[in-house]
Amino acid sequence: MSHARPKLEAVASRPTTPTFSHTGQVLSRAVTFQFALDPNVEQRILFAKCAGARRFTVNHHLARVKSNLNARFAEREAHYEDGALFESSTSSLSWAAFSFINEFNAWKNGETEDSPVSEDGSRGLTWRHELPNDVFECASVDAARALENFSASRRGERGGAPVGFPRFQAKGNVTPSFRLRNRATPGRAPSSQPIRFTDPSHLRLSKIGPVKVFGPTRKVRRMIDAGRFHIYSATLTQRAGRWTVSLTGVAAELHQAQRSRTNRHAVPVGVDRGIISLCVAADANGVPFGSFEGVTTLKQALYKLKAANQALVRTTPGSKGRQRARARLAKTHRKVANTRRHLVHQASNALVDRCQVLVIEDLNLAGMVRNRHLARSISDAAMGELSRQILYKARWHGVEVRVADRFFPSSKTCSGCDEIKSALDLSTRSYLCDACGLVIDRDLNAAVNLARWQPKEISAEILLAPARVPLLSTA
Repeated sequence: MSHARPKLEAVASRPTTPTFSHTGQVLSRAVTFQFALDPNVEQRILFAKCAGARRFTVNHHLARVKSNLNARFAEREAHYEDGALFESSTSSLSWAAFSFINEFNAWKNGETEDSPVSEDGSRGLTWRHELPNDVFECASVDAARALENFSASRRGERGGAPVGFPRFQAKGNVTPSFRLRNRATPGRAPSSQPIRFTDPSHLRLSKIGPVKVFGPTRKVRRMIDAGRFHIYSATLTQRAGRWTVSLTGVAAELHQAQRSRTNRHAVPVGVDRGIISLCVAADANGVPFGSFEGVTTLKQALYKLKAANQALVRTTPGSKGRQRARARLAKTHRKVANTRRHLVHQASNALVDRCQVLVIEDLNLAGMVRNRHLARSISDAAMGELSRQILYKARWHGVEVRVADRFFPSSKTCSGCDEIKSALDLSTRSYLCDACGLVIDRDLNAAVNLARWQPKEISAEILLAPARVPLLSTA
């Protein structure tokens, strides 16, 4: 089985102060390297226990918060009925991550009144010493973040769709995952850090030991040895029966040759995302820059997915055959996702490596997928993933990215005479201008118009200025 090269992806969080490695390198670029793991039987059992402990910890915090909210709500309702002065006898709980960590540590160690009591009379969780303590603490942090998102959504301080109260995590309904922190300052030598590569094919995890890694690790190991990458945490996730590890941290800026703008296309390039083609690019002069293959992996795998689903339905719940059928179905979905991600990485790398200025359109993808006739094709086209990768890779390479207004008629405007059509069906793949007679591919015409788009206010519409100032990031 072939294994893809490690994927380099952006991290959402950003540090407030620069970080220095043991060699004096300034680490300011947030990155994540992902590898497939090949754990032995004992390690698989331990990984499953850690994932279960994370679910247990998150549910513990959610149950406490929910019980506290219900008690306070009941007291408030009783106050409204009696008409008396309301003084709540139930104090509110702190939703801070440190409060959750301290409370759970005391609870699992038997230091609180409601700590579990075993049959022999000992207090606390009897199995707490079998797992790394990071699993419990990181799970407490995750629960605090979920509740903070819920609170911010209620206050109207969080964009996007409204977020409800976090759901309790049940086995089989959530992806098994847990996180371990690399408890080491960036200034320490790599050989003394808890999470490190012991050899080209083994990654050492704190309190777990060396785990075999698939794929080449030479690039990451060289970056760590040279002080150009520091690991903050390792997140282990099981998908489709395979465990993967994501090493999140900060890295040094790319080499000046990779951030140089001298050998790149000087004319702005418009990028039109579509369904038939992943994207079509053209510059402001009307010269085609490139057309990238459409992502149709889901469409091509529908027959296999249908057969796998039918085989799953015919199995008996709880049987070994059902487990094998679920594994086959998950493997097909994993292959579809990996192929899609690989094609999107190829397209985004080509655009960022060769252009100085990129112009993309602001699409209402959430509204587009509501069209039941196009929802599957739009989701399979990975339009949002392509724009996400272009944005963070542009920061790394010093590329300027402009986002055209959502209502800019890039497809309806003629790139020859600027005439705007009143209507243009999605089935029409060639643009025919009634004014000048220009006949051009629909996507190519839209890409040219995007390249010529000029923002009304440069400072407000340019998402990413040339990345001369380091991007400060942390996990």
